Amino acid sequence: MKKQKTAFVLIVTLLIISGLLFSFYVKSKISTLRSLRASVSSMQVSYSDKDLANERYPEELKNLKKLFPEISSITEFIENAYQISKRYSIKNITFDLKGSEFIDLSSGKILKALPASGQKPKVMYSYPVTINFNSGYRDMAEFIREIQNQERLITIKSIKVKPEKEKDYLSVEMVVNIYSTERM
Repeated sequence: MKKQKTAFVLIVTLLIISGLLFSFYVKSKISTLRSLRASVSSMQVSYSDKDLANERYPEELKNLKKLFPEISSITEFIENAYQISKRYSIKNITFDLKGSEFIDLSSGKILKALPASGQKPKVMYSYPVTINFNSGYRDMAEFIREIQNQERLITIKSIKVKPEKEKDYLSVEMVVNIYSTERM
């Protein structure tokens, strides 16, 4: 009985510490995302000036294109995530794409649909993908770490973790946002 209480307290403590560390990590990613949004909007140029911009900022544009590819390539992300899941004993992994959102680069607002005006607005596309899987604590943490450390920008919107009482694993639902500068 005492071992169960100790184990429970230890698990709760680990969850609280993990939550705090994760919140600090998310805050840093959000500030990075904001600064990158500002950088993207300041580096927007017309198609006629594209060659000039490539000469002036070749390294910055190359880095931005890695973070925000022109094509969303969600299948590539899913393939990478699946390969990562195999390394960390992730079981029953499923992926579900939930439509798309648009981030207006001039205001930073998230839009559910593009405005009906005739001109093409400057937006970034965001694709929420729900990932469901079963794993242990350590495997879950390593999987999440590797998902976030990919070359392209991926933000975790939410994570829901619940222990399966009669089994020795966690049931995890995670929603991640994948970004691109062109529509899928």
